[in-house]
Amino acid sequence: MSPLDDLLRRRLDPIPGSWPESSLRHAAVLCPVVERDGTDQLLFAVRPANLRRHAGQVGFPGGMQDPGESPVQTALRECEEEIGAPTTAVTMLGTLPPRESSSHIMVSCLVARLQPVELTLAPAEVERVLYAPVADLCDESRWQERAPLVRVTGTPARKSPHFPLSDAMLWGLTARFVRDLVARLSND
Repeated sequence: MSPLDDLLRRRLDPIPGSWPESSLRHAAVLCPVVERDGTDQLLFAVRPANLRRHAGQVGFPGGMQDPGESPVQTALRECEEEIGAPTTAVTMLGTLPPRESSSHIMVSCLVARLQPVELTLAPAEVERVLYAPVADLCDESRWQERAPLVRVTGTPARKSPHFPLSDAMLWGLTARFVRDLVARLSND
């Protein structure tokens, strides 16, 4: 187990066996921690630009709950469907508090170590993946709080954290989850 995995196991919430109480629909995402170039990094999926919803957005692999699934089962299924990561390559470390999305879905975020595997992207759902070193994401000077560049729903745009990732921007719900993770890592 890496030092980061040990720290995350201590600081994250326990892995839920069931969904949080909510009248909203449920979804789950997997926040994959990978070792790349000798550093711990988070893996993000970039959605294709031609999608009706979430076009071009950067997020974690994830999606809506299928009937009878737990949050873990949903996150693992979606991760395998979207980026081809088999469940045997995923080690759950913990969870972050669930958050309501701008489209009124209660989203659970499970944090896991993803072992090195050949990724097979589902082109209808993921155009490419991006990586960001955890150390960079912990650098407060790289974050900005602002409204999104585009409105994603009919509601007024609310400010969210923004973080530049090479040629893309991390913002919205995924950025909020990353900020929650960073807060857990820097909580001494």
